[in-house]
Amino acid sequence: MTRQSVRAKPLRDIEDCRAIEIGVKRFAECLKQGPSTCAHALPFGYCFLCTNPRLDEIIENTKKAQQAVKF
Repeated sequence: MTRQSVRAKPLRDIEDCRAIEIGVKRFAECLKQGPSTCAHALPFGYCFLCTNPRLDEIIENTKKAQQAVKF
């Protein structure tokens, strides 16, 4: 019997993801319209929470995008 290596599935690209911090660790509010198709979207009341493992990167990208719009 040969040992098969288990490959981790690559995370989907997050360049279009946007989320804002809500004060709860490991959760943020998803700002993308229609996130229900995302595997990391958690329905919560009238919004969706983002639970992506790369959430810190998504929040940082959102902040940068918001600053770029202000200028």
